[in-house]
Amino acid sequence: MEKILWGSSTNAQQYEGAWNEDGKGKSIADVRVLPHNYSDFHIASDGYHRYQEDIALYKKMGFSIYRFSIAWSRIFPNGDDETPNIKGLEYYDNVVNALIKANITPVATLYAYDLPVSLLDRFGGWTSHKTIDAYQHYVDTIFEHFKNRIKFYVPFNEPNLYHVDAEYIAGNKDLSTQELWQGEHHLALAYAHACIDCHRIDPIAKIGPNCAFMVNYPSSADPKSVASAQQNMYLTDYAYLDLYVHGYYPKFFINHLAEQNVKLQINPGDMDLLKNAKPDFISSTYYATYISGGSYAADDKVVKNKSFKFQGGLVQRNDSTPNPFTSETEWGWTIDPLGFYYQLMDIHERYQLPILILENGMAHTEQMDEHHKVYDDYRIDYLREHIKQLKRAINDGVDVIGYLTWSAIDLHSTREGFIKRYGFIYVDREEHNLRTLKRYPKKSFYWYKQVIASNGENLSDNKIEY
Repeated sequence: MEKILWGSSTNAQQYEGAWNEDGKGKSIADVRVLPHNYSDFHIASDGYHRYQEDIALYKKMGFSIYRFSIAWSRIFPNGDDETPNIKGLEYYDNVVNALIKANITPVATLYAYDLPVSLLDRFGGWTSHKTIDAYQHYVDTIFEHFKNRIKFYVPFNEPNLYHVDAEYIAGNKDLSTQELWQGEHHLALAYAHACIDCHRIDPIAKIGPNCAFMVNYPSSADPKSVASAQQNMYLTDYAYLDLYVHGYYPKFFINHLAEQNVKLQINPGDMDLLKNAKPDFISSTYYATYISGGSYAADDKVVKNKSFKFQGGLVQRNDSTPNPFTSETEWGWTIDPLGFYYQLMDIHERYQLPILILENGMAHTEQMDEHHKVYDDYRIDYLREHIKQLKRAINDGVDVIGYLTWSAIDLHSTREGFIKRYGFIYVDREEHNLRTLKRYPKKSFYWYKQVIASNGENLSDNKIEY
């Protein structure tokens, strides 16, 4: 297999902590209330104070690439301040410089579910064009400041999920269907500005969209079930990538909006802006596959995808559509390595752009033993089988820049705090008991080190010393 970049990812809101230090303004993550009395994001993994030891561990593992996100409110506390917060820039200077010194390629996501609260309070966040203007000022500042240092940029993390969970992603509560889809349009315009400005300001850097690719299977061989699964993928995945890559809304998507009595407000110049945004790659996240509802309503309109839903802020699998051919994680997420191959081949065939895999991983509740060990063989098994399918896709012609797992280190999970862990490195804290926050490599740490050293050839864990 051709050599690719190997590494992992984190996000600022889930990793950094230091929510009110060094001039940082409040973000929606800082005021977010989670269900079931889970902990907040104020301390997270304390990466703001411990990034140096973490990057040293990433270097020890052999990372050649690492994705982090930049907290907008750490740079512009109110989102649209005239000048940036110097302390915020200094922190990311230190992170980027440490990564470069460790021969780790930095990837920066510019927005990951942490809108400055001030923009939400004053303008309604992404429902307003004023937030697009503020975002452009913010990202242009980043492109200028980190010119020739950050090699890859991703404007938004999983923007295709905004209409599914706008409150978590952007802080918007109780939006109408019209407002939800208009917000999606504004995200696309902000992405286009970022793409164009990055190429203008830092021609060496590469930039491209991210998609939480939702692979849907039909529940049966019934043609209507197959059509339902295909339609769900069109609406959840392809509509966004068609817009971000080619600069147009597919007709089937416009028809879908019309069925919901939604008519996007598209201003003069919007579509030209989108057409002029030429991405260098596509980044994807992959965790699981889903089964469509598999039936049509009485009027023959496609039933909305029912394979996952949000209840009380928690993602729940719909028990009416389990997949009998796959297993599941402890959290009810399908384990489907072959779906990963299908995703990569699908993106490759449709868009013919290099792919940067930003997230792939599994969560588990974990405790160290008395020797500070975590034997996470389940994570090794999960990643091993997915890497096999990655290699198969590359062999079948997919141009892969790099493979990054989720996550490099234990983080504050989006909705379940530190009960739900994804990392190669154990962080010694529980929900409301910080303990030492000391870092301890898990068994998967040494396994992934071996995988990286062999460029994915040695996937065995038989001889790992732990």
